[in-house]
Amino acid sequence: MDAVGFNKRIAFRLSSDPTLGRRFRADRTRNRDAILSAAREAFARADAADESVSMNEIARAAKVGVATLYRHFPTRDELANAVYQTKLDEVTARVRARTSHAEAFMALRTWVSEFASFMLATRGMMDTLRSAWQSSTATSSAPTANIRDVIAEFLTAGVEDDSIRRGLDPMDVTVAILALLSTTPPDDDGTRAVRLLNLFIDGFAAQPQRDTDEASKSARLGLSDDA
Repeated sequence: MDAVGFNKRIAFRLSSDPTLGRRFRADRTRNRDAILSAAREAFARADAADESVSMNEIARAAKVGVATLYRHFPTRDELANAVYQTKLDEVTARVRARTSHAEAFMALRTWVSEFASFMLATRGMMDTLRSAWQSSTATSSAPTANIRDVIAEFLTAGVEDDSIRRGLDPMDVTVAILALLSTTPPDDDGTRAVRLLNLFIDGFAAQPQRDTDEASKSARLGLSDDA
């Protein structure tokens, strides 16, 4: 029986047996979680040792067959992107918890700093970023879209609480952040990149209060533009 016929047979059995279908979905979820957990640890070890890791190694660590791994993640890039997404979600959740009572501008600034630290500490992710940046699909990839969505939420919240100026395009911001990070050499600790990112993000702030204070001071002194 070929693969198509096998899949049709499985689909028929699942549709005709609800209990079997639930068990199958639970197994798929459990296997996917095991693969992602094993991949995270494997990629972290490989980054620390400046080594590569094979899909076979990850399958063994997850205690699943290689075929099962490839059914969930047909390519290494797809697996790396899934691992990356779980880490991005963790960074975002952590920042939201820490800045729940802060203005959106400070929340965004904190998120960019945390995101940069995560990326710069993960050599494999940075290598993937550099490779993606050299391709024609850099701005249309799923990881880039996910970053854009997070940034868009911060920008929208900033406009609503008047801490971020209007008119900023989420993809423009995403491209700039990734471009700055992608230029960091592998042996660089990223200090300059983070400093440049902070300068960049500081330009997002709404009209500084200083301008209003200076205008009020001039009024009290009896100064005006007509003087």
